[in-house]
Amino acid sequence: MPTKLIKKTTLIAERPNHLPVYTLTFAIPKDATFTGRAKPHSEVNIDLGDVVKMVIPNYKPKSYSMSALRNDEFDITLKVYPNGRASGFLDRLQVGEEINTFGVSANRTRKPGTFVGIVAYGVGMTEGLPMAKAELEKGDANQVVLLWASRTSKDTFWSDDIESLKKKYAEKFTMVHILSREEREGCLHGRIDHKVLQQVFKPSDSEKARFLSVGTKEMMRMTDGYFAEINFPMPKHHLIPKNG
Repeated sequence: MPTKLIKKTTLIAERPNHLPVYTLTFAIPKDATFTGRAKPHSEVNIDLGDVVKMVIPNYKPKSYSMSALRNDEFDITLKVYPNGRASGFLDRLQVGEEINTFGVSANRTRKPGTFVGIVAYGVGMTEGLPMAKAELEKGDANQVVLLWASRTSKDTFWSDDIESLKKKYAEKFTMVHILSREEREGCLHGRIDHKVLQQVFKPSDSEKARFLSVGTKEMMRMTDGYFAEINFPMPKHHLIPKNG
């Protein structure tokens, strides 16, 4: 159904060696009819892996996680890639213009734990931080640790949102940055492997630890393997395991 773009916010401006990242805010369509797997945008469960399908003309519907959901609007935060069919179209979309969209349920069940560890790769933070926030708000976890892997500090965003969560949940929320191409005080340096995960995630009760990674399919498979190496096999310790 037609969905109007009402705001575009720059998180990372385009510059040499840094691709732009934007948050697009859309008005939630009213009085729409949904069939099949499609569901109303207002019923999308960010914390269960539900997505919004953006219908890209002359291409295909592209899945995006909502980075925020409010009463009458929702956000999609994305990185614009060179020659990207979907990201390029969304980047060219002007405020006031419309794109067809619909919500889709991932049909997953959450397995809560007293410790939640989330690994976000690059722009995967657009799902990672909302997931961390949702886990903190639910209150099942005594500790939520979010590990964000970026190339440099200039590839990061949402610093105000992160600081707000750290302040509100001072005893429960820990934010860890790891940078692969920059050494910076207060940040880990290098790439994620099983040793990094073991250093960052230290649950007091291993049986009640739950984990989630957000990135490409290859990155997520690789991360599951790293967790298995440190005795957290998947899907046993997955926060929202895939069905089947």
